[in-house]
Amino acid sequence: MDKESHFLEIKNSKKIWAIGSIHSRFKAFNSIKEHLLKKFREEDHLVFLGNIIGLRQESKETLNSVIDLRNQLLAKFCLNPNKVIFLRGAQEEMFLKLLQLQTAPNPLDIVLWMFSHGVDATIESYGFKKKEVLDIATQGTLAISKWTAKLNKAVSSNPGHKQYFSHLKHFSYGGYLQKSE
Repeated sequence: MDKESHFLEIKNSKKIWAIGSIHSRFKAFNSIKEHLLKKFREEDHLVFLGNIIGLRQESKETLNSVIDLRNQLLAKFCLNPNKVIFLRGAQEEMFLKLLQLQTAPNPLDIVLWMFSHGVDATIESYGFKKKEVLDIATQGTLAISKWTAKLNKAVSSNPGHKQYFSHLKHFSYGGYLQKSE
């Protein structure tokens, strides 16, 4: 069985657009989105450097807008999906760990640490309260499993979010561009 690689090489790109650390700044991202929709070309690549979510409470909305940008670019140019790359940032890494909190040896300590790094804003954007998560983290594996199932369901109910979190790349590397004569 072939497993999809979490690494991707960028080859033959005229321009590589890179967007990093959006941190749920919905309005700011939408101005970048407008610019990209005007300037992006078929031979370009777009790389999101991670940290699309976190720190602000518009994580879900920002991720919706990022997914919409990807879909518009793919449709406009009939692009190979590998032309838009999503790298895993610290916020995505922490959120993925939160989706599996029931496996943590010390869930409350992990939740407290994650919240001190902005993950609480992301869970609030999906409709969960910080206090609820703190309470659940002290209740044992079964209660935590039920809660993470609800969080996974909330993520899955937003088109493209589950796929986004499932297909994040660890890093990307560029091939050499050759100038044609």
